[in-house]
Amino acid sequence: MDCRQPLTVLLWLAVAAAGVCGESPLPAVEATGGDFPVLVQALDRSMRADDAGALLEPGCADVRARRIDELPPPWRKIVDRVHLDCERVGPENSGLDTIALAGTAYLKPGAMRMAGHPVAEVRLMDSELWGDHQYVLDADYASVAADLRALVESRCAQQRMREEDTGGVDCTMTVGHAGLYLPTDEISGIWIHADPDDPQRTIYAEAWAD
Repeated sequence: MDCRQPLTVLLWLAVAAAGVCGESPLPAVEATGGDFPVLVQALDRSMRADDAGALLEPGCADVRARRIDELPPPWRKIVDRVHLDCERVGPENSGLDTIALAGTAYLKPGAMRMAGHPVAEVRLMDSELWGDHQYVLDADYASVAADLRALVESRCAQQRMREEDTGGVDCTMTVGHAGLYLPTDEISGIWIHADPDDPQRTIYAEAWAD
């Protein structure tokens, strides 16, 4: 009996075996909000002091984007790369001599979902005067708004039950021309709206301003 097999058959068998024996893809991480990663790493020189010993405010040279291996689980498995922008905000604009950071984590395709919809990016904008943390969903607003609203309102109601809060904020999101909004305290809130830079994407944002 001739046990030889054509090369094409052997290659097909090898591919099939690899598919069976190889690792299956990890299930997508489900984002729920309030669970953003830290994308910025402070450098050692960020604790500089002046001649009098007073600590100096950190500058853009004192921070960098985190490497993938510096991210906590599960982010190190689902982030493809991290980009960081930094600019100085002078006292003439804000009353403070500080910096504003904008970090973006580009996620691996299919690695994260929110309310059942794919998340493409995480954007974190921070300064001493404001913060805006976003999930960017790879779907248009009309197709995801109802699901995201249900997630936000359900999470709000569950938190109120845990805290036995009977006189807190109403968990019903407000519908406006720009999207959906839920205040979480006097200076913070949750927004759901179309991405102004890409109408085929939707932004879930947790933001505050002083």
